Amino acid sequence: MKPPKIKLIDASVGYMTETIIKNLSLEIEQGEMTGIFGPNGAGKTTLLCAVNGLARIPSGKVEIDGMEFTPLNENSLREKIGYVPQHFDIDPKLPVTAGEAVLMGSYGRLGLFNFPGIKERRMLEELGAMLGIKHLLKKPFGQLSGGEKKKMLIARALMQKPEIMLLDEMFAWLDSSTVNSFTETIKDVHVKNKLTTLIVSHDMKIIKKLCTRIIRMEKGRIIFDGRMEEVSKKLETGNGIN
Repeated sequence: MKPPKIKLIDASVGYMTETIIKNLSLEIEQGEMTGIFGPNGAGKTTLLCAVNGLARIPSGKVEIDGMEFTPLNENSLREKIGYVPQHFDIDPKLPVTAGEAVLMGSYGRLGLFNFPGIKERRMLEELGAMLGIKHLLKKPFGQLSGGEKKKMLIARALMQKPEIMLLDEMFAWLDSSTVNSFTETIKDVHVKNKLTTLIVSHDMKIIKKLCTRIIRMEKGRIIFDGRMEEVSKKLETGNGIN
């Protein structure tokens, strides 16, 4: 029997001397698309950083495919993970094209002193076609619209050839028409790449459209973890999770 794709075992998580999440246990199975919902400061982004091996774990464990992050394997485990942060920008005056920004996603997989070659550039073209951004690849990244930048960041994460995708507030500050097209894009990316996806969002409507499982966090704790059917029943009876 395969272990869960992502597993936290009584894990405390934080940065420097601050602990944001305390004694949290969680399992995410291969192929799930899970929404993480809650107010500012709930620990949602911290949870993504724990999964990505980018946070301090003073106690407990975080495992990917049954393997705990250690100094010896953290790079190889991170290769399995594509991370789209809430904030990523490049000075519009810097001469970096959107295509070059996307290619940066392959650096971790290629390793030190190795640079994108023909395979990576072919993959860039394929991702550009799949995400509908091929016509933007030669434009300066800093001059793209918010929605265009976020599609580039998805492509950048996919350059890693991940098995897990972490999306942090992908829909923030986008207009409604862009949000609608984005939900379809993320569904397609999830299915075509056979991903396990975690989506952090303040917007329950978006999570309901995309996810089959919802986790609500408050003050570093999980206060609800259930399937969409359970959420729908709660909303019908007026016992929502908002």
